[in-house]
Amino acid sequence: MSNLKKYIIDFFGMLDSLKKQHAAPQFIESIKMSILAFLEDESKENASAVYEIFFGTYRIMLEGSSATFLDLLDVLSVYEERAATLIDKQRDHYIHSVNVFILGLCIYSQNTTFRSAFKQANIDANQYPENFDNEHEEFFFRWGIAALFHDVGYPVEIIGKQIESFMEFATNADHDDSKGKIKAHLEFQNFRRLNSVAEVMPKKSFIKDFYKQDESCVYIDLLQPIDLLSQKIHHALGIPLQEIKNKLDSFTTDMAKSGFIDHGFYSAIIVLKWYGYLIQKTNTNPMRFFNATVDSASAILLHNYYRNICQKDFACGSLQPQSHPIAYLLMFCDEMQEWNRAGYGKIDKTRTQATSADIIIDEKKFGITYLAAKGILPKQFIEAKKELFNTLLQIDAIFPDGLFIKCDTLETIFKEASEDKLVPRPMLENLEILAKAIHEDYIAQRKKRNEPIRVAEKFEDLDESARYSNLRQAMNIGKKLQKLGYGLAAKNAEGQEITGFEQDTLEAYAILEHEDWMEGKIKDGWTYAPQRDDTQKKHNCLVEWNSLSDMYKEYDRDAAKNVIKLASLAGMKVVEI
Repeated sequence: MSNLKKYIIDFFGMLDSLKKQHAAPQFIESIKMSILAFLEDESKENASAVYEIFFGTYRIMLEGSSATFLDLLDVLSVYEERAATLIDKQRDHYIHSVNVFILGLCIYSQNTTFRSAFKQANIDANQYPENFDNEHEEFFFRWGIAALFHDVGYPVEIIGKQIESFMEFATNADHDDSKGKIKAHLEFQNFRRLNSVAEVMPKKSFIKDFYKQDESCVYIDLLQPIDLLSQKIHHALGIPLQEIKNKLDSFTTDMAKSGFIDHGFYSAIIVLKWYGYLIQKTNTNPMRFFNATVDSASAILLHNYYRNICQKDFACGSLQPQSHPIAYLLMFCDEMQEWNRAGYGKIDKTRTQATSADIIIDEKKFGITYLAAKGILPKQFIEAKKELFNTLLQIDAIFPDGLFIKCDTLETIFKEASEDKLVPRPMLENLEILAKAIHEDYIAQRKKRNEPIRVAEKFEDLDESARYSNLRQAMNIGKKLQKLGYGLAAKNAEGQEITGFEQDTLEAYAILEHEDWMEGKIKDGWTYAPQRDDTQKKHNCLVEWNSLSDMYKEYDRDAAKNVIKLASLAGMKVVEI
């Protein structure tokens, strides 16, 4: 993955070169560091950091809320891991979505033609004055929403497959296939409840500017996601508005009759419903919703819908990048991202899977070698991929020399982790304040004990790796508290503030603090040695808690004692959950 790291660094260099960033520079830097950390170790923990920092940077959350976009993704992660064991085919989508996000950033940074397509379609100061001043950041935002949310509706598809699998099992007791297979499907009453954006501010005020911009608005309801998706597809693909609207209006019924579920359909509606509510609550320019967010959501819809419906029912050819750049990129990256996808379904658990990939991207070609841990990927794998891409997308429009797809085998280790609870999540600004407070407390404690200080004393003078380390430590405070029955919340959020911990809670937190520190060091390549040597990444404290000297245990106990104080400095409080 060394090429991907280089491409990511190129992307953020490009982003920084234009300046005028909407997001605070330190948050952009934190996103970069979280992505690089993920590329070092594609774990769920590191994927979670990418999600959390991206959403915090662009305020895709509400202060103190336990119903956030992050919680939707946590539900996806836990649900597919546990519930999918009843069905034959099911693979990871949580880590997958972060890999899709990263792959898209890499293509954007390395391919001028794609950047031009995005600019041509979306960057126009007269038509889209609400866009970010930095065109690369505008892409970053739209692509982030599309890539990170494109599978958030997958639990609906899992449920449908579970029903069908169980009913088939239940009816096959007599082993009599002469009467055909039983068909099961999902039905909804009051589907409009899902297909609607809450009216937080007066509808007339919310929609007025967009209504003036697009004359086709007279034919649709601008607070219904399906109508917004229909309008966008009409403009992007040239399908008559009423025809695509009728098709989408009847899509739940059509899916039930055909016996399949398109999770992208539900993902797109969920994104528009949730983001439409959020954008009103945060007093953001509504045009950001009607242009940027609808662009991302329609890409989410099209990542399956284009192949299954647009090409079959509306005779659409292979998609050109200029028609819908974000949808084009999502289809490409979603289909190409086949590595490190844990199998949860009964059949997928037994199949040979690609654990990693070597990727080369330039102005003329895209090359990828899938690497399997053990065994050999099926012979049809490469042929099927090439055939799909040639049918689905105009590949030569951005890669004139084409695709180069290969497979190989290696030995590697795959790790997983999972999170269960939905807890209030602090804003990224507060986490940054908390990270700064952690560093300042560390310096103060060192000075108090007359111990050597090996890092910059001012938080602002730390290198980006050290700043990110402090930010991750701040993020992990909430996770450690959660294990002990507590959580971080905004000062004005609901819940009684905890002013002190019992001694056994302090000791338990100190142990978690040490384990967290050890895990970070080991991931960074440190090993145990009797004498500490930073140049060789050797440390004498890389031992279990019971083997740690009392002097070093006190550091972790200090951290436990300071949690409540540090939370207060960051505008937060500790509450029971």
